[in-house]
Amino acid sequence: MIAPKLDTRQTTPVGSLPTIKDSETPTLILLPSELLVEILRHVDGRSILRCSSVCHKLNRVIDSSAELQYHIELALDCMLDGPQSTLTVAERLEHLRTLRRAWTLFEWKKEVRVPMPGFCQAYELVGGVFAKTSSSGGIHNQSGSRKFISSWLPSSSDPGHTLVREDIGISTRDFAIDPSQDLIALVKSDDNFVNDSGCIEVYIRTISSNVKHPEASSPVLRTLTSFTMTTAFIQIVDDVVGMMFWMELESPHITIWNWKTGQILVDRDGDDLPSHISDFSFISNRAYMITRGINGGSIQIFTFGENEHEIIHIASLSLPPLKSRTHLVHCAIHTGPFVARCLPNTPFCTNQEERMYVLSVQYIQVDPDVPSARPRFFLFLKNSTPLRYIRKYREQRETSSFDVPWEEWGPHESRMLHHQVPYQWLRYVHGYRVVFPLLSGSMQVLDFNVRKTKRHVFPLQSDSKASIEVIDFPSIIYSDCIFSGPIETSLPYRVCRRDELKGFSGVMIDEQRLIGLKSPSFADGDMKDLHVFAF
Repeated sequence: MIAPKLDTRQTTPVGSLPTIKDSETPTLILLPSELLVEILRHVDGRSILRCSSVCHKLNRVIDSSAELQYHIELALDCMLDGPQSTLTVAERLEHLRTLRRAWTLFEWKKEVRVPMPGFCQAYELVGGVFAKTSSSGGIHNQSGSRKFISSWLPSSSDPGHTLVREDIGISTRDFAIDPSQDLIALVKSDDNFVNDSGCIEVYIRTISSNVKHPEASSPVLRTLTSFTMTTAFIQIVDDVVGMMFWMELESPHITIWNWKTGQILVDRDGDDLPSHISDFSFISNRAYMITRGINGGSIQIFTFGENEHEIIHIASLSLPPLKSRTHLVHCAIHTGPFVARCLPNTPFCTNQEERMYVLSVQYIQVDPDVPSARPRFFLFLKNSTPLRYIRKYREQRETSSFDVPWEEWGPHESRMLHHQVPYQWLRYVHGYRVVFPLLSGSMQVLDFNVRKTKRHVFPLQSDSKASIEVIDFPSIIYSDCIFSGPIETSLPYRVCRRDELKGFSGVMIDEQRLIGLKSPSFADGDMKDLHVFAF
């Protein structure tokens, strides 16, 4: 190809080109306010907030637009807009501000008791729906549960309702739900195993009608096993169902299916899994983490399903370094439930990427010269931490996983607190809020979405029943017999307390409510009532 010659007759000297003087107004600002709003409504909330600091005109345009304010405040509260409804944008914005004020001041609008009689074998709280399975045999029943109860819990504006199915047609040991997809995954009880071998079956049905889910290609998901399953935990994230389970005489097993196609995306056990696994949790519908107890403990991050059967080890995040002869004996991990989308008739919902993970860790000192102790701690971290390493791995096109020492991530991206009381009931995490039990028998809520904007400042009233404190300074844990040095962590949070939360064996949390339970978890007796505190 021949390069073209420059035609000097068609060029203009640089010095004669028009220039924009510093004093001239940029063209964007000259646009009518209506066009500015139309442009900005396609920008994310945090960017809109930054634009409001550019100049007075943009600030006035953004402040006067209910739609732009709604986008900003959704982002600040880690929410997503809900499905279309009769509510206007201004009404949604008002609902959002009202809910934020209620949580910030820790002032629920009403208390309701929801009857939930009978024994509880398995339970879930997702999307405002509490569900449980039970049987007449109580906790000693070996044939699983066939009765299913689901309660759409009351909110500040809705009385709620309950659905009872006396017999769902199969004997179950566990289940998971996603009300946004009208989806329930039922783990069939293994009481029919023959010669200690067989397969695990997960039935994919609708909550509303107890029939095969219309989006599932097969009514049952299966995986082969060699021995009887002893314990299991099942989770749903969008289009996948995942289980971590243990079997007699064998190490843990992790299986993840695409419940819509029936394809197994992950099926690992024994030599296919790292040793000394404690627990498993999803990060997204294509990523998960496991906790390990060896070499001081770590969080292992994996992605899967991007190419068929490909599982990629992204990173290993080390936990605090330990002294010699000290070992991590247990490291459980818990986060809030996932929903695929906002539920119908809801103006907004929590962004699924904005969530906390709570690690419950226990150590042991085996030095004969040191008194025996098994101290416990809670470690809190945001989902942004594992997601950042996933993005970094992809952007840098890495071929080996990151080994991240505690000093590189833990001190500024987590908060470690002394373990006071063990949790009896799960579902104590939702979004950035975590229920935290105290030795006094009370419960407090830790909110890790700490904002210092005028939108989040609500002075406590003189007659307020709440006690609120912001912890935005580092905390240090001294444990000379466990850690190699003081453990300093600094993730900020807000503490909310009220005396009314005393006397519960556990308190669950979701977007709009706290749910108190009086009976001990999995007690062989009557569960009685749910105490709902609606915000």
